[in-house]
Amino acid sequence: MFKSLASPSISLSGEWRFAVDQDGDGDSLGWARPAYNDSTWLPVTIPHTWNVLPDYREYEGLAWYRRSFTVPVEAAEAHLRLRFEAVYYLARVWLNGQYLGEHEGGYTPFEFDVSGLVETRRNAADNVVAVQVDNRRTTGRIPAVLRPGWSFDWWNYGGLVRDVSLEVTSRAYIARQQIVAVPHLAGVHEAEVATITTTLLVENHFDEPFYGRLAADVLDETTRVSALSAPAPVPISLPPGQATEVQLVVTLASPRLWHFDQPYLYRWSTCLLATDGQMIHSREDTFGVRLIELKKAQFFLNGEPMRLVGLTRHADSPEHGLAEPVTVMAADYDDLKRLNMVFSRPVHYPQHPFILDYADRHGILLIPEVPAWQLTAGQLADPKMLAVAQQQLREMIAANFNHPSVWAWSVGNEFDSNTDAGHDYVRQMIALAKSLDPARPVSFASNRLNQPPGDDAAGLADFVMMNQYFGTWAGPKEGLGQALDRIHQTWPDKPVIISEFGFEPHWNSIPGIPLESPDPRHYYLIPEDVPSESAEADEQRRQLIAEQMAVFREKPFVAGAIFWTYQDYRTRFHFVMGVVDGDRNRRESWALLRQEYTPILVESVRFADQPGGGRMATVALRTRGPVERDLPAYTLRGYRLHWTLSSPDGTIAYEQGDLPLPTLAPGAAWEGIIGWLAPKAEYVLSLSIVRPTGDGVLEARSVLGARNCSWRLDV
Repeated sequence: MFKSLASPSISLSGEWRFAVDQDGDGDSLGWARPAYNDSTWLPVTIPHTWNVLPDYREYEGLAWYRRSFTVPVEAAEAHLRLRFEAVYYLARVWLNGQYLGEHEGGYTPFEFDVSGLVETRRNAADNVVAVQVDNRRTTGRIPAVLRPGWSFDWWNYGGLVRDVSLEVTSRAYIARQQIVAVPHLAGVHEAEVATITTTLLVENHFDEPFYGRLAADVLDETTRVSALSAPAPVPISLPPGQATEVQLVVTLASPRLWHFDQPYLYRWSTCLLATDGQMIHSREDTFGVRLIELKKAQFFLNGEPMRLVGLTRHADSPEHGLAEPVTVMAADYDDLKRLNMVFSRPVHYPQHPFILDYADRHGILLIPEVPAWQLTAGQLADPKMLAVAQQQLREMIAANFNHPSVWAWSVGNEFDSNTDAGHDYVRQMIALAKSLDPARPVSFASNRLNQPPGDDAAGLADFVMMNQYFGTWAGPKEGLGQALDRIHQTWPDKPVIISEFGFEPHWNSIPGIPLESPDPRHYYLIPEDVPSESAEADEQRRQLIAEQMAVFREKPFVAGAIFWTYQDYRTRFHFVMGVVDGDRNRRESWALLRQEYTPILVESVRFADQPGGGRMATVALRTRGPVERDLPAYTLRGYRLHWTLSSPDGTIAYEQGDLPLPTLAPGAAWEGIIGWLAPKAEYVLSLSIVRPTGDGVLEARSVLGARNCSWRLDV
């Protein structure tokens, strides 16, 4: 009667065929028909964007993708869904010549029910999927063209930019499970119990009623051992063709809490069982137990007030554009963790699933955002634009709901938030976000707060996000502190997050900038003939980082600071704002930002000789703090001091060891002693502070000999 299927997903990424449709006649020429001969089309690998191909680098318009695939005969009785993780921007989809529909929006997943349309008979001909893709920029799409000559400042990479799959389940299946985990704190980063509430959507696509039960469990993500004492099954009955929501509530005793330094994960596992005990479908989702609170103009994680730092990063690389492989994303995020990033509004649009999973497992708090970038009051007031923004918000929240790394949502960036239309937009978008996810705060990134802030819609948000470019676009350098004070006076209970700060070397050449000859005493500037990629330009970037971080530290209500941006990305206005370039070569600002972002500092290293050729070093450390006077500032738990002795060229390793650090509150000091038998030749002592996640915080090293006992920070 009911058949359970072992294979939940068939990948349809990989080799496809691609052709540009400059005249827009692919539909009439039959490009969607299964029998169409696409042998002359260009073979490409999905994920893919055509804007990395030399012939189509600048191309905006229509293009098509096609591929054939077979499905195991065992899937004949299955429920099948054709799923796209993201297509930029507008996708129209056919399967075996049958038009399935369209999807608008370039960064969120969507799917079509294709049960009954997929051939599963033995010896059946291949199935053929065809997708028409449109990446044109218009005033009515999100992100949008804003006025002639000005649109969003990142590239509109057209294509099937993320993975494609055929999802295979029983006809009765668990379509969704949304997990809310609330710890009941017994102290800072300690909880006696946690209440786990999971809302499941179960669908029945059989032609007859389904009777069965749901059996749920909470597993340790690493060991897969149950964390519950006795999970109880819940009966369920569904008429044919119907869906129902079921809410399950369990109590987790002595939960381990998720923290960016200790990103502990659980797994919620649900089985849909028939009355005879046969498993019809199962689903597992990871989650974490953590508590975010915003109160008294501060950010609290698991009961601890803290101030955090990070960077933004565009999904963009020279070879792959938006269609980045996991290797690129992993390398970039490994480097971001090395930069001490634990906090980010990643960029202006929803992220690849890999990045959400990486943040869960490596410890980064995220604020995902819909790409409502710099929309005008007229666009904000357009009901069609609002509908598109709301659709993208729904899809973003649905895709990312269970990730503990996601602590808040953002409904847009730098739009006309000080207008009536801006207020209406924010009010409606926040209301929608709260209806979909009542547990998380909601905000947006405003660039209107360098003006009197009272007129801005930021007052409607749960916290304030400020894009600030004082010393460039927003006004003179000295205006930053005054602007922050005005924001705090206007909303004294709201924490402020600097959602962007950074430096574009030729900012004054951007069309529309009013200052003709800014005073270099009050602005960060380079001469017009100095290249944006030059060391001279980066020197100004370093000056900005150091001076503005000093201002942020003075303001205890500034709960976080996010630098724009990690890497240079493709932009029509040739912005150069990264601490690494597009090829990931580090600028000197990379090292400075890492030093500014470290939560612990090496105060001194004192050397002394010991009898018998021994030597010792006393290492003095200090954490940044206290919280009200420093940024970043948070308690360090489970850190260690790793040391190594090696030859100057690194080819010979003499000794190494670890000193566990005690729990260190913000502003705490610590000293520890390292001892070793000194080699006769010159050698190097290297020190590294390491997080519990294994990420290095900072390095220091000293070249030692008979008399040399100096040390230096080495990033």
